Amino acid sequence: MKALIIYQNPASAAKVNSALQHAAQHADASMQWVIRPWRVNLLKFPPAAEEALADAADAHLIVFAGGIKQSLPFWLQRWLEHWAQRRQIENAALAVFCEGIADALSIPAILELSDFAACHGLDFIFDERATVAPSSSEDRFSLSEGRLQECEQSLSPILPQTLDTKLRDAYRGWGITE
Repeated sequence: MKALIIYQNPASAAKVNSALQHAAQHADASMQWVIRPWRVNLLKFPPAAEEALADAADAHLIVFAGGIKQSLPFWLQRWLEHWAQRRQIENAALAVFCEGIADALSIPAILELSDFAACHGLDFIFDERATVAPSSSEDRFSLSEGRLQECEQSLSPILPQTLDTKLRDAYRGWGITE
């Protein structure tokens, strides 16, 4: 099986590598992982992004090894879209591996990866304790509600995406009398 590790911190990539090798030893003695690490920032640059796409085409698993503190950058979203078009493995999966709060992904990044996986028929694996949580349950609800509305709008042929998310969310809750 083949895995691609997209990482910010080399120590996180090493931990993912170790965890995958350990899991393979305990699951089935004949299973071996071919693991290819890629530093996330390299995917910004077309030559490296193309090479990573070639590596990832036959990957069973793409693991994000922490380090995304906000939404996914546009260039990473674009890279994932290209990978989804080129992938050769039908039952591929995306995974998030974080160790501690310093290494955690943000909730918007987790939601974007989860949405991406759902839209492309991929499995999505993550530990919900390994996220940078919003400060309150109300913030968590707002994030979930916002993502749900974005999904509904992107599926609607009538409602165009005319406002970017931050601007649109700034006007959320304004009624006719405000």
